[in-house]
Amino acid sequence: MKQLLTLTIIFTFSFVSRSQEIVDPAKLWSCMEEHCHEWGSEFSTDFYRFEEDTIINSLTYKKVWISEDENHEIWNFYGAFIREENNRVYYRQMFGDEGLIYDFNLEIGDSVLVNNPRAVGEVWLHLLEIDTITVADDLRERWRMVSSEYQESDYWLRGIGSIAGVLNSSMSIYGGLCGFYALLCQYEGGEKVYENPEYNTCYLYTVGRDEVTEGNTSIIYNRDLCSIEVKLQNRSDMAILITDISGKVIYKNEVNSKKETIPFGFKNPGIYIVTIVANSQKTSIKLMSY
Repeated sequence: MKQLLTLTIIFTFSFVSRSQEIVDPAKLWSCMEEHCHEWGSEFSTDFYRFEEDTIINSLTYKKVWISEDENHEIWNFYGAFIREENNRVYYRQMFGDEGLIYDFNLEIGDSVLVNNPRAVGEVWLHLLEIDTITVADDLRERWRMVSSEYQESDYWLRGIGSIAGVLNSSMSIYGGLCGFYALLCQYEGGEKVYENPEYNTCYLYTVGRDEVTEGNTSIIYNRDLCSIEVKLQNRSDMAILITDISGKVIYKNEVNSKKETIPFGFKNPGIYIVTIVANSQKTSIKLMSY
């Protein structure tokens, strides 16, 4: 009888763990956000986790916590709450009603009204297709969610959430609006289980104008002008190399100049590395294109 009770407890715990798609205190997400300014854009990374039960209108929520430092050591209450029931996830801000942000009960062809309080409004999303991706050496479902009103898609990953970020369900479908969100990584139990292959980093912080100067070489990236400018103190031979984060060569050239401007407006967003070799000196800068 004791053995049967133990097996029952283990099975129940296992089922509950698997049933928690999103709202799990063992999970942590990092999400990048674009901030739009008149002079261009800058990017920042926030970490999110859900802990500490709170009762609101007889419903049990977890508090949403946020950390802005790279090592995510300092946490603050985000002023929002989240709960999960029957594979549906609901989100509410401090002052306002809750909205449905995920429904993982759908089948291909089904529709759901997503009403994310963080988005510009509610929207009907249709589950168009399901494929799989590898997450921590395991296959995870990826759902493509589309709208009849907008051209962009939202992708939901089982147990992870929207590819735009765990709290940003439906927000990626509003194409043309300034402000961009992207899920970078997810951790479970302190271990990284997912990393966005477009960025290959869990923390990204940039400003509208990146600049690095070493010795006689300056590299300036201006997002507003979509250009990279290389300056030397004196005219000299220089080798210019641009690669993506995996090392794939995107641009390569050798010139004899004091100043060189390189258009930089690639279609695929991501992190790129610009390396200049001049006068036996190597200078590099890491930047993000969007």
